[in-house]
Parts: sequence; structure tokens; C-alpha cells
Amino acid sequence: MEDSQEPSPSRNLDDTVNNTRHIPLDLVLDILSRLPAKPLLRFQAVSKLWFSIIRSKDFVDTFLTRSKTRPRLLLTFKHFDSRKRFIFSAPEHEDDKTSSRVMARHDMTISDLVYYIRSRPLNGLVCCTRGSSIAVCNPTTRQIVTLPDHFVFTLGTPQKKWKKIKTVTKDPYRCMKGEVCIDGAVYYGVGYSRIARFDVMSEKIEFIQGPENYNAVSCYSRLVTYQGKLACLSYGFYVTSEMYMWILQDADKQEWSSIVTCDVHSEWRDLWIGQERVVCTGEIHTNEAILVTRSLYSSELFRVYYCDMISKRVRRAEVDGIADDEFRRVHRIGKHGREMLCFPGHVENIMFF
Repeated sequence: MEDSQEPSPSRNLDDTVNNTRHIPLDLVLDILSRLPAKPLLRFQAVSKLWFSIIRSKDFVDTFLTRSKTRPRLLLTFKHFDSRKRFIFSAPEHEDDKTSSRVMARHDMTISDLVYYIRSRPLNGLVCCTRGSSIAVCNPTTRQIVTLPDHFVFTLGTPQKKWKKIKTVTKDPYRCMKGEVCIDGAVYYGVGYSRIARFDVMSEKIEFIQGPENYNAVSCYSRLVTYQGKLACLSYGFYVTSEMYMWILQDADKQEWSSIVTCDVHSEWRDLWIGQERVVCTGEIHTNEAILVTRSLYSSELFRVYYCDMISKRVRRAEVDGIADDEFRRVHRIGKHGREMLCFPGHVENIMFF
């Protein structure tokens, strides 16, 4: 009878390597697409095959689709002394509790203070402006590219050409506010009672008459999406404790719903009457409006408020990890208050420009 022999460690390693090589490619793609963006970007260096997989359009689209199920808040502030803009992100608040806490993550630093961020991100891309210059930033890949004005360029397509857009009116406008994208169309306020609609597919611009008594370009108003439809929010807590909402029921007939009213939380009004100013920056995936203060202090956590205009329900989330003591020490920021911008609907996108 022959003595049984234990398999050698080297043989086990060889078997593991051989088995790994026979993992179906579809399974590899599925596993990779479920990973966060940060390790994926590192895994590009594993091999030429993995690099080509992670950079392929199909994989990028699959990753973006899954990333949209995990929306985040985009938070950013600038530091004048170092001439830098810091970009963070944090999970959108989904807890049923009236108060909770989420942890932020530092995603990118822009070493050019003159860039401003005035609109919410779209598919993980952020529009930055500098005078008449426009740039697109991807915090996930930490890239930024400057764009020509009044032209259309479709990212991720083989045709890398710019096209001049045409308007259907000779009526000029310069004041624009509150961009929101719904079903392939971008809406933005262009006057006291006018809203422009730019159809990305047809590349045409048309105008919609806003609801009565709604100022589309006021700093106390905001265009949002509510259950897939365009909606207008109006507020001014220094005058009233109520928020108002109108919903565009029929875009072709330009029919708006009757006004929806919600009495705001007393804490918002107290902040408004004090030194803070509460602003609405959009809505999250639960159809709740998001309101934030405009300042970040080292002595307290940044607060985000969520309001369901229909159920009249208010929630609050505190965001930890933004410019904490260690971050301020490394970047020499100091403990002074900073102007903070916060936008909902941010997602990770691994598309490279």
C-alpha cells in the first residue's frame, strides 16, 4: 500500500492560477462592475486586458447604470490662500429617522480657484464656469476639460466634433438659473416667468411660460424634478414660513398643477433670520427637496435638510468628514468658516475624456 502524499503548496498555487484563468469573461465583467470606482481605476494597471475592459464604453455604461442606484451628494468649497477648490461626496440620506449622520469622502482638488460650480452634477460630471469659459469636471477620474461656448459635444461617441446649436427665437437672454435634466431635455430659467427647454437629441431650444407668480431666476426659487416631471419651488423664509411648488402636468399645453404648500421647519426659519441663508439646490431620488446652509464651520457638522412637499415631512442629516482637523492641517486651511455648495444626484462615473 502506497503512502498518501500531501499536495505541495506550489501545486496548489498553480491549480489556483489555472482555475482563475478559466473564469468566464462575463463573470469577470460582472464582478468588476460591482466594485467602487476607486479600486477599479487602480485595477487598470493589472493587465492590458483589464485596462481595455474598464475603459470600454459598454463597461463604463454598465458601471454608470449601477452607480445611479447609489446617488450621492456633491459638496465643494474653495480656499483662497492656496487657490484651490475641494470636492467631496457623501451618500444621500435614505434613513427613515428624522435625524442621522453620513460620512463624506474627498474626491478631487482643483488647483484653479477661478472655476465656479453653479449647477448640479449630471451623470457624475460637473459643469464649471470661469467668466465666459465653460469646463466639465469628472471628480471620479479627477479630470477637467475646457469646452467652447454655444456648441454641442456628445461625450463617449466616436464622432468627436462640435456642432453649433440653433435657437428658434431671436429674443436674447443672459440670465440663466436652475438647470435640471429630464428625459433628455435641459430646463433652465431665463427670465421672470420664462423657462427654456433644450432638447439634447434634436438640439432645439423652446420656451415654456412659468406658473403664475413664479420668478424663474430668483435666488429664492428652484427648478426640480418631481416624479419624473418638471416642478418649480419657491421660498423666502424671511417673509413667510411656507414653501410653494407647481408641477408641469403637460409640457405641450404648458399646463401647471395647482400650487402645493408646505410649512417649513422652524429651524430653517431661525437660520434664515440669523446669519445663515438656507437655499434649495434640487431634489434627491426620493422626490424630497434638499435645503442647505451656505457655510461650513470647523466647530460643527454640515447639515442637510430634506422636505417632502406632499407628506409635509422634514428630515435632517449631518455630514461628517468634510474639512476635519486633519484635513485642515494638511491643506493649511485654518478654522475660518467657508462658503459651501451642496448638490444632490451625484454618481460615480469612470468615463475618461
